[in-house]
Parts: sequence; C-alpha cells; structure tokens
Amino acid sequence: MKDNNKLFSLFDQFAYTQNHASAFSNMLDFFLMAFKRHDAQQDRLKALELLTTHPKREQLVALYAEIGELSEGFHDPLGQLFEQRISNGRKGQFFTPEPLTEFMARSMGIDSLLPKQTVCDPACGSGRMLLAVAKINRHLHFYGADIDVVCCKMAVINMVLNSLTGEIAHMDTLANEFFKGYKTGTVLKDGYHYPCFAEFSDPNESYIWLRPIDSKESTAFDAPFIPTKSPLMSSGVQGSLFDLS
Repeated sequence: MKDNNKLFSLFDQFAYTQNHASAFSNMLDFFLMAFKRHDAQQDRLKALELLTTHPKREQLVALYAEIGELSEGFHDPLGQLFEQRISNGRKGQFFTPEPLTEFMARSMGIDSLLPKQTVCDPACGSGRMLLAVAKINRHLHFYGADIDVVCCKMAVINMVLNSLTGEIAHMDTLANEFFKGYKTGTVLKDGYHYPCFAEFSDPNESYIWLRPIDSKESTAFDAPFIPTKSPLMSSGVQGSLFDLS
C-alpha cells in the first residue's frame, strides 16, 4: 500500500481557509478542465486561460503530480483522499478496498474477456472496481454509473489517468434516470495517444442508460418480464465510442 500522507498534506494546504468539500470539488473540476475535449477554438482558449490564471495553480499542479505518482499500477488515491477528508463514511460512502476489488475481478473471469468487450459497474463510486479490471485487461471498454456527481468525476479522472476507453454516467441506476455522461478515450496526435473525455447530456448517446421498449401492448403481471437494454451493445461487444482524430 502506497503512503498517502504527502497527498493528504498537499490537499490540506490547498484547502486551507476553504470548506474541504468545496476545495475537493474545485480540484476535480480544475483537473477535468485540462483533459476535456473542446470542439470550438474559443472554448479551448477560455479553458486555457482559466487553467493558467487559477490563484492556486501551483498547489494544484503539485497535487496532480502526487496523484499521478500514486495512481501508477491502477491505484485510486483520489478515492482514498475522498474517504479521509470528505466523506468520513457519511451517506454510506465507503469504497471497496483495493485488494477486495482485485479479488472480485479475478473471480469474475475477467482474464477470459477479449479486447473491446465490455464491463460495467452500475454503482462505480470512484471507479475502483473498473481499475481492478483494467489491471487485468486494460484493452476492454469500461462503463460506470453513480448517483453522486463527485464520485463520477473521480471515476472520469481515474479513467483519464489510465487512458481507458468507456463511459461514466451520472445517473440514478435503479430509477434509470440520466443526468450527464462522460465518454473517455484517447486522441492520436503527433504519434502520441493523449487521454481526453467529452461531456454529453442526451441519454440516447449513453451506452449505459436503458431505453424504454417501444410497445403499445399492455403488460400483465402474469406475462414474462422483458428487460430493457441499450441498442448500442451487441453480444457484450461495443464499437468505437467516438472518433477523436
């Protein structure tokens, strides 16, 4: 287990005079801004200006450097920071310990999956289970959903840090209520694969949100239940999420 004391200290310095929850959210948003895909030049320039003029930019850079270092090997320092400084177990937000996620991933037979096949965690938290799967096979397509937007942002960052392809959805999985989605992937530029993500708000673009079945027939309780599914998936294999080139 890696030592997170330096990370906690850097965060405490960054959050000094601030509410810890607000400071943590600010830190996540600043990080995401650097990796968000912008189609318009004006939006890219605005993001660059915000990145370079943040009053605590140097502290944020130090934080991200430490997070990147601790993330090597598909670890989740963001989730540990969240548990120690933000959640403290409130709302039942205890994330599954990493050794247990690795055991569960091995038990599910992930090593038998082929590249581009899919895995999904409908209550992904910071994405720790997805990271455990990626540790076995990073060439899968990864999907996660969570009702807490802060958890979703952590999961997106973990996906970006590890250059994983997939989607994180901010949604109520049980009620199938969609709020926002984040597609993650890489763009090839000058011979390098750069990680990035794109936001979307239309649930029909999601590979996780379940479409209602179009049927005029009334259903009765004595009839077999037919679950809804995304038409974008076929036999557990998914095509390219989006073209970033």
